[in-house]
Amino acid sequence: MIKSFEDYLNQAAAVKTIEELFSVYLKAVNNHGYDRALFALMTEHPDIGKDAGIGVIHNFPSDWMNHYFEKGYDQIDPVVTYGASQISAYTWEEIPKVVDLTKKQINCLNYGEEAGLKNGISTYLRGNRNQTAGISLATSEKTDAFDGRIDLITAYSNHFYMRYLQLLKIDKNKPQNIFLTPKEKEVLTWASLGKSNSVIADIINISENTVDFHFRQIFKKLDVNSRVLAVVKALTHGFIHP
Repeated sequence: MIKSFEDYLNQAAAVKTIEELFSVYLKAVNNHGYDRALFALMTEHPDIGKDAGIGVIHNFPSDWMNHYFEKGYDQIDPVVTYGASQISAYTWEEIPKVVDLTKKQINCLNYGEEAGLKNGISTYLRGNRNQTAGISLATSEKTDAFDGRIDLITAYSNHFYMRYLQLLKIDKNKPQNIFLTPKEKEVLTWASLGKSNSVIADIINISENTVDFHFRQIFKKLDVNSRVLAVVKALTHGFIHP
């Protein structure tokens, strides 16, 4: 049973296979109203020997997935194209409101809903060396049970991606050449608790500009571009502890 993000981290850390990891992830997002998930690699991942592909692992309806590829929706899917410009998780519902979609793209969204993928939400995932991936979630029930925790969906999805890469990394014995200073770890720890830069500055008695500086250094060292990714990666690699 997963009651918190810490529970998820502990269970995800103990898995040995991708299937076990996916099961843990599903339990986590189910707490927020989702029972369908699909993981995709948007680019090639040579470091784990994987080509790009949609539906690397998923529990979406098989009939829909067959129809999806037969119609070539993988080439025009608005969920994918829209995601490239997003930092955190985003709902499928918002896409037609801000993007001028083609008829085929509208059909992709509508037919997916008819196939049992309702109240969709996705997270675009950015890895090392410009590699990208994505996770889409949906509900099989028409009623929207999502609790609105976009931040947690973003965090769970990013952690899933990083743990996925860990499990499949070809050279698992290659040491990590990452070093965070005690102050950088302290800043990240407070960030993991949801504290803003100004609050962190007050807590550890430094200026907000210094906190910004520490985050810039952290982003560079961890090869990330957001606080969420920095916190997730630091937790994944054991640099900080929840």
